[in-house]
Amino acid sequence: MAEPYIIRISSQKGGVGKTTVAVNLGSVLSLFGYKTLIVDTDAANPTVGFHLGMNQANVGYKEVITGKSTLNEALAIHGATGLRVLPGTIGPYSFIPAERDNLKFMEMLTTTKYDFIILDTSPGFVFSEPIRFYSEALLITTPEASACTSCMRLARNYTEEKLKHNLVVNRVTNRKYEFSIEEIEDMYENKAIGILPEDNTVPTSIAEHIPAFLVNPKSGFSRAIRETARRYVSKSEILRIAPEAGKGGILGLVRKVIGIS
Repeated sequence: MAEPYIIRISSQKGGVGKTTVAVNLGSVLSLFGYKTLIVDTDAANPTVGFHLGMNQANVGYKEVITGKSTLNEALAIHGATGLRVLPGTIGPYSFIPAERDNLKFMEMLTTTKYDFIILDTSPGFVFSEPIRFYSEALLITTPEASACTSCMRLARNYTEEKLKHNLVVNRVTNRKYEFSIEEIEDMYENKAIGILPEDNTVPTSIAEHIPAFLVNPKSGFSRAIRETARRYVSKSEILRIAPEAGKGGILGLVRKVIGIS
C-alpha cells in the first residue's frame, strides 16, 4: 500500500484562510471516498475543531506527539463527512514540540492507512521540521500585497529546502487594490492549483461549525474547492474512485449526507 499523501497547509501570515482551506479540502476528499485525516498542529491557535464543531476536545495533537495518547485514542470523527480529525487542544501556553517528538510523529503518520493527511500548521515555517515526510506544502495567500509578498518568501524557502509546493489564492474579489491572478502566478512562476472566491458561505459555515462545502455545495467557494480537490486526486496519482462518488456525482452524495432529497 502506498504511503499517505501528506499536505502541509502553509502561510507566512495569519488571517488568509488557512484553516478554512484545510477543513474544506479535507471534507471534499473524504466525501469523494478517500480516507482522509486532518491534523491541527497549530499549537498557538488551533481552530480546526472550532470550524468542525469539535472545540471541546481535551485530547488531541499535543497528547499524541508527546506520547500521552495514541492516534486512535485521540481521533474524532466528523459525522457528516467521515473526515478523521486530530484536533488541537487549547491551553494557557503555546506548545512547541521537541524535534525528536516531531520526527516520531511524522514517521508514525507515514505508516497509517490514510490516502490523504492534511496538516493545518502555524503560520511560518520551522526549518527543524522533518520536511522529508511531507509530500508537499500547500501555500495559502490572499490577493493583497502584504500576503502575497510574504507567501512568495515562504515559497522560496520551500524551494531552497527542496520541498514541493503548490499555491491557493483565497478570498478573491477582483477589486482594483488586489493583485490579479495573472500577477500572482507571475510572481510565483507557476499556476495556482486553486483560486477561491470571496463567498458569504464561508463566514456562515464558520459560525455554524459546518464546512462551507456542506452549507452550500453550489456556491462559488464550494465549486472552486471541489475542483482543487479533484486536482489533488489526479496529481497525487491516487486513482481509486469511491463507489459512492460514482452514483449521482458528488452533489448527489452531499444531498444524501445532509438529508436533501
